Amino acid sequence: MRERLSRHSTLPTHSIGFPVIEDLRMNKPFPYAVAVALAALMSISAGAEMTWQNVAGTRIPVPPGEHPRLYLQAENVAPLPARLQDPVLESVVKRLEAMARKSPQGQVEWKALQYLCKPNPAEGRDTIERALALLKRTELADRQDACRETGRMMVTGAIVYDWLYPLLTADDKQAFITELVRLAKTLECEYPPVHQGSVTGHSSEAMIMRDMLSAGIAIYDEFPEMYELAAGRFFREHLPARNWFYHGHAYHQGDSYGAHRYSWDTYPLWIFDRLGAGNVYNPEQQFVPYLWVYTTRPDGQRLRAGDTFKTSSPRGQPWSEFVGTLFTASYYGDGTLLTQFQNQGGTSDSEAIFEFLWRDTQLQAKPLNDLPLSRYFSSPFGWMVARTGWDQDAVIAEMKINEYNFVNHQHLDAGAFQIYYKGALAIDSGLYSGSSGQYGSPHCQNYYWRTIAHNSLLVYDPQERFGRSDYGNDGGQRLAGNRSEARSLEVLLDPAKGYRTGQVLAHGFGPDSQRPEFTLLTGDITDAYSDKVQQVTRSFVFLNLQDEQVPAALVVLDRVVSADPDFRKSWLLHTQEEPRIHGSSAVVDCTQHDQRGRMTLDVLLPRADNQVLTSVGGPGKEFWVFGMNYANDTEPARLERSSLEPGAWRIELSPKATANEDLFLTVMQVTDPTAPGRLPVQLVDRADRVGSFIERPEGNRLVLFRRDGQRSSHPVTIEVSGPGKTGVLVADLTAGVWHLRRAGESSTREIRVDRDLGAAWFEASPGNWQMEKP
Repeated sequence: MRERLSRHSTLPTHSIGFPVIEDLRMNKPFPYAVAVALAALMSISAGAEMTWQNVAGTRIPVPPGEHPRLYLQAENVAPLPARLQDPVLESVVKRLEAMARKSPQGQVEWKALQYLCKPNPAEGRDTIERALALLKRTELADRQDACRETGRMMVTGAIVYDWLYPLLTADDKQAFITELVRLAKTLECEYPPVHQGSVTGHSSEAMIMRDMLSAGIAIYDEFPEMYELAAGRFFREHLPARNWFYHGHAYHQGDSYGAHRYSWDTYPLWIFDRLGAGNVYNPEQQFVPYLWVYTTRPDGQRLRAGDTFKTSSPRGQPWSEFVGTLFTASYYGDGTLLTQFQNQGGTSDSEAIFEFLWRDTQLQAKPLNDLPLSRYFSSPFGWMVARTGWDQDAVIAEMKINEYNFVNHQHLDAGAFQIYYKGALAIDSGLYSGSSGQYGSPHCQNYYWRTIAHNSLLVYDPQERFGRSDYGNDGGQRLAGNRSEARSLEVLLDPAKGYRTGQVLAHGFGPDSQRPEFTLLTGDITDAYSDKVQQVTRSFVFLNLQDEQVPAALVVLDRVVSADPDFRKSWLLHTQEEPRIHGSSAVVDCTQHDQRGRMTLDVLLPRADNQVLTSVGGPGKEFWVFGMNYANDTEPARLERSSLEPGAWRIELSPKATANEDLFLTVMQVTDPTAPGRLPVQLVDRADRVGSFIERPEGNRLVLFRRDGQRSSHPVTIEVSGPGKTGVLVADLTAGVWHLRRAGESSTREIRVDRDLGAAWFEASPGNWQMEKP
């Protein structure tokens, strides 16, 4: 299968005037028209041997006339008996057998599978009758998300209808169709499926992309309407959006809903391929699960992002990624993703039959250690994750720009960062559960979703209103899209709707791409805020120091220009435990649950005589927002057994003097409090450049930024002190060739500055150095 799938995954070089490949190489997201065209072109190239038709202006594949065609075709049936005996699938088969013993739904699906392996008309008729009876007594329960159960029952009905099709009578077919349409009307998208959005929300989960699509394929010959409605909406709305944002190799709905929603995306991948249409997606889809590879912590949890429900997992249990990582690994032949799935687990009982059908049992796992330590997740995200390794002592730093905010389960966290080392040190704060943690609760609307709960920047205009009466003033970023979910990609990309929140200005890592010494990300997040700001930029530099005592440091430079000098600017750093502040520095430990991480903070700008460095938090102020604590209490026993990390403290840094423009320059380094280390840090302040100098025995580190944040071709003078060589990173340079020369020497060194990175890295011995652009 892999050769065939690889062929399906090839993008066309040019198509109806749109330079698709060029857009990919320029690291830009597709314009809306290109995304729609790409969706159509993928279908043309992938399903060249299949019949396609235009339904209500949307091109969709026509299901073939033979059965089975749902999840597999005749060529896939012959290997099924061998798969039942395959050691790789042994645990899956046992789960299917167990479900058949305890669940009528599981029994029906198991019997349908047995019929494919060894047809028995009498057993088949019994299975059909059981399935119909099951469908008829299925009702929508009176509880939240109950339509996920009725939707899954549609899948059961579709399996029996398609796999046992030769045994169906005309009355059977009509009865199945009646029940499947009835159940479709219980879904939140309703039937016809015209409600909710196709970018985020529940209609971006199973109800259209698996449940209704599956039923529609099964009953297409007798009742084509359901398939045409479901497939039509998928190809018209769901597919263009995903083919657009897959280019960024990430997902926008956070550490829990992101993996969950992405898993639903992988059902059409397999459904349409097994239908004969090939890969309908942008093949960049293969790399989306790498977001969770890179953000998985040594304890098996993930760096927090968005609304987190995986914290209900017991501490010590790896956070699963549902089925998406496995289905992606199997489809694209990706052994690294197979390793990630094996490490984290994933498939639930209701998904076991799909693992049995689609898992590539010949795929060999590849070690994560072969991966580069840093990875950039490009537009429309603009995220960077840097690591020092893949073992228990790995440091992980996440840096975000957020070129777009997709709302729903994504937070207002443009410019945020997190740091993990032997425990969560710089964290996302707040809870998605507890006494006030449910979706849309006061805690969510006024704290958890807001900028104030993240390691970002506030600009407090006391008169600011956020467009909705139930959202208070946290001093943070505006409500992207007014917190309304975009129905389609066209709506998301409409500048008037306000989903665009930032722009990456520079990104990259090196000098070794596999084990980089530095990782850089710079972005303009002005658009994330209201007109209370004139400009907000943030630059991150993660330094892999390769030192046992101090393995890494993160340097952050912010330039904030407010519309009014009286608007207070605040730099935020959230922690689990109370920080200890001493002058212009602070120390934060993470000792809960036998963890042993420590982070030290050095504030270089504002200078000591113009800074207010304070801590906020503790009992009654855990989720404090300008005079109000948006409490969200959790039972102590649950805190102890779960993997919740709500946080209770934050550091706030503000300038004393009012001004339109302020710079924040901070350095955070990590260590182990049982054998602590702390490297001396100094401010480097020149006329047009500012930066940090970190002293270390194995070689100092110097990072320099432009004070105005603009790329420049002006000469740069660098003073390097000793002893030994210093690793120097000069950011904000124009692309091209630069010459580097040490004072008093005639020889020059040529350095080439990459356009995306806009920075130069070199090692320099003590002395004065000059960089010039010829």
